[in-house]
Amino acid sequence: MQCNKRVKFYTLGCKVNQYETQAIREKFLYAGFRENNSEIADVYIVNTCTVTARADRESRRLIRRLLRSNPDSKIIVTGCYIEKDAAEILSISNKIRIVPNRQKHCIINFLNLTPDVVAQFIGQRTNFCSINGATTLNDKVFLPLKISDFKDHERAFVKIQDGCNNFCSYCKVPLVRGVSRSRSPKEITAEVERLTRRGFKEVVLTGICLGSYHYKSFDLAAVLSALENIEREFRIRLSSIEPQLISNDLIGRIADSEKICPHLHIPLQSGDNKILKRMNRRYTREKFLSLIAKIKKKIKDVAITTDILVGFPG
Repeated sequence: MQCNKRVKFYTLGCKVNQYETQAIREKFLYAGFRENNSEIADVYIVNTCTVTARADRESRRLIRRLLRSNPDSKIIVTGCYIEKDAAEILSISNKIRIVPNRQKHCIINFLNLTPDVVAQFIGQRTNFCSINGATTLNDKVFLPLKISDFKDHERAFVKIQDGCNNFCSYCKVPLVRGVSRSRSPKEITAEVERLTRRGFKEVVLTGICLGSYHYKSFDLAAVLSALENIEREFRIRLSSIEPQLISNDLIGRIADSEKICPHLHIPLQSGDNKILKRMNRRYTREKFLSLIAKIKKKIKDVAITTDILVGFPG
């Protein structure tokens, strides 16, 4: 199908957002849209981030630039920023349409809705898509998105988990992404098979809180075991994992594997127990150091990276 409409995608933020943009891209291309390499397009999709105030500013700056460059185009804004600050986005221009994270799977449905109709559904968390005949979802359902390619990347990200139950005191991610939920191992395996057939030699398993993956009897270690049975030469890499969610089974699976990269990104955030408690982090400095020692003992030549949060308020 060919509709001769040009579409352009912009993504801010994490690997999950990048994955979801790729899934949205494939829906638009299947519907006949042409992805434009220049900034001029008929439809702009802006997938926002809100993890910091700087991310919010970058989203607003990008939206204003697109409005200036082609005022006749349609601008659809989605992502985490609109989950908490939809009114702020809509105040930029009455031409903007917004789509919550939980409706990214039916984003094309919003093209023909007027902004005033879309604005009526701000804050209604279950029936946003149903106004145009699409599937209704809530924040406890895993978003039905899938990919078969990953544009401009040598590695492909595979989203297997969404949401977070941790509620660290400095973080609004659980408020904009909802509770933790996980994708079925069958869907994950099928997607990795598609991507490796496409020629990708490395897949990165990602999620909002990857270590909390749990689907029926499957935990993260069990998913890795299933993926290792795919008979192709490729690497599996894990994105960030919270220290309290790294199990002995997971460490053992990485240690015994020839496909899983011996690399773990484990956020520390602070080395001070008082600050960790105020951050509502669920470990102590001593437990973190003990975990690192265990990992280094079990996994040969392991690489460990981390995050440090500087300037915690108060």
